[in-house]
Amino acid sequence: MSPRLQKAWRVHRGLVVLLGIVLVTGAINFLVVNQRAFLNFYYLPVVLGAYLLGMRDGVMSALVSSGIVILLALTNVTHFAQADTEWWMRWLDIGTWAGFLILTSYVVGRLYQQKEAQMQDLQDAYRGILEILPRLIDAVDQQTENHSHRVADYAVEIAARLGLEEGEIEDIRVGAFLHDIGKVEVSAEVLRKAAALTPAEMREMQRHVDSGERMVRSMGTVLKHVIPIVACHHERWDGLGYKGLVGEQIPIGARIVAVADTYDAIVSDRPYRRGRSATEAIRIIQEGSGRQFDPQVVDAFIGLYGDAATPDAAAQAA
Repeated sequence: MSPRLQKAWRVHRGLVVLLGIVLVTGAINFLVVNQRAFLNFYYLPVVLGAYLLGMRDGVMSALVSSGIVILLALTNVTHFAQADTEWWMRWLDIGTWAGFLILTSYVVGRLYQQKEAQMQDLQDAYRGILEILPRLIDAVDQQTENHSHRVADYAVEIAARLGLEEGEIEDIRVGAFLHDIGKVEVSAEVLRKAAALTPAEMREMQRHVDSGERMVRSMGTVLKHVIPIVACHHERWDGLGYKGLVGEQIPIGARIVAVADTYDAIVSDRPYRRGRSATEAIRIIQEGSGRQFDPQVVDAFIGLYGDAATPDAAAQAA
């Protein structure tokens, strides 16, 4: 289900359950002569309501269903029992059915709440891991402290500017957090070397992409949408990147992280150089549009941060 449909469901699911109760009531009341045998159809919307909405709303659905049946029985109780059955037996039968319906909704609702609590615990653990992993990367590559957090912030804003859906933006945020995780397998000497890297050292540095992809893949399917971002964030629009992907062959998340990563790398201080100004960084990214970077992503980036490149902004910064 797409994020848009999920949002619509969250807003309207109560109405869907109520509509289900009304449809069941109509089908039983108008199409069935002896309705007692069909009362169990009320379990469908009630159980659905309890499972999807929780214990409180599930019990409310059961009470609504029970109330409808009792009102119908007040008009003609023989709809739900044999005509020769004692009146108190008829009401005992309906009362027993209603009791089990409410009990079922309560039990299913409790299971729903336990499931939601477990999911919340998993989400908390997931967020905690995402907070820890960038710090691990920073501990390995001390030259890039908080780099992953900043890249994630830039990437999220660019993705939102491009109008991507909420779920995809979250994947890009996580991908930006983890884009350099493979550096934990790169030697400290290579990471901290101030001089130009030798060809062998450059190959070792480039392997951090494959290492990162392997590490994220080992975390299971929960991060499956993040893998292409980690694997492809060093690809170039013109096909001259690490893996040779061209243009839209590169996942949109990786194209966004590439711009965010480059910008932060340019403006951040390193032991062997000072960071350059935002104006210079934006100019470099603009020059790389259509070659190193996706032009659409660059346009979104400039739309967000382009004011830093204006003369007035540069003068104020000075």
